[in-house]
Amino acid sequence: MEKLGLKVLEELAFAVGFENPARDGLQSQLWISGGTNKPARVYPYVLGLHYQIRSRKQSLLSDSGWVNVSGQTESVLVTLGDIAQVWSNGKLKKVRGRPTPSLDDANDNPHCITMSLLITLPVDSTVSPLILDLVENEEGGEHDSLNNNREQRVFKSFSFEDYAWRVYHERLLLKDSLVRYRI
Repeated sequence: MEKLGLKVLEELAFAVGFENPARDGLQSQLWISGGTNKPARVYPYVLGLHYQIRSRKQSLLSDSGWVNVSGQTESVLVTLGDIAQVWSNGKLKKVRGRPTPSLDDANDNPHCITMSLLITLPVDSTVSPLILDLVENEEGGEHDSLNNNREQRVFKSFSFEDYAWRVYHERLLLKDSLVRYRI
């Protein structure tokens, strides 16, 4: 699954136009949890791969609210995390947390286990947009004509370690965890 995740990330970087981040030594974490339909603790990630052994509806929380997704038997559901949103300078939209069994799923089984592979960053990383032609925001200054065709930066750089601690411990699932890093 890790190879699949890295390949998806490479294709995504090419399609959206940001630098391929695989050169920075991405890490993967296998996250196993009980099949409860209550949102649980989360860890920030770039890309999530969620294996579905059975056909089951999953609920995902996006910036616009809860979305239900029908899963296929023995398939992998791919989600984009908050780090992918920063790397793409806001072009990509994230999913908050991990998929959970849908609340309206008639086959709700509290004994099922979910397995997610999260492609994430080393703790000592700095997170920043990776779009090639970004213009740094200038305090009150005028942009020259060369900069008019370039994209404005949407996020500030920040420490992944501090961010990961905040997201995991402060339970920001229903709030935009990136709001303090937006420009």
